[in-house]
Amino acid sequence: MENISIKNKVKLTPEQIFNIYQECMAPGAPVKQILERHWLKPWDLVAIRKKIKEAALEALSSPRKRGKRKSVVSIEEHQEVLKELEESKEALSAVGHEFALLKKRVH
Repeated sequence: MENISIKNKVKLTPEQIFNIYQECMAPGAPVKQILERHWLKPWDLVAIRKKIKEAALEALSSPRKRGKRKSVVSIEEHQEVLKELEESKEALSAVGHEFALLKKRVH
C-alpha cells in the first residue's frame, strides 16, 4: 500500500492512519493529544473517518468469495503434471530402496 498524505503534508501509511483512527475512537480517548502527537488536525480525523467509512461500505457491498481462485488447466497440462508426479514417485521409491540397501550394509 502506498503512503497517504493528509492535508498538512504528514506522510502516514494506511496502517498508521487506521491505528490513529482506532486510538481516537476508544471511549474517553484524548483525541486532541492523539492528533497533536501525529501532527494532525481535527479536519484530518474527519477525512480519515470518511475514507474508512467509504472503504468499509465498498468492501461490504461487493462481497468476494474467500479462498484461492479456480484456474482452468488444459488437459495437456494436467496430463503433463500427472506424468511428472508419477516420475517423481518412481524416483523417490528408487532412492528409498537404495537407502534401505545402504542401511543394511552399514549394520
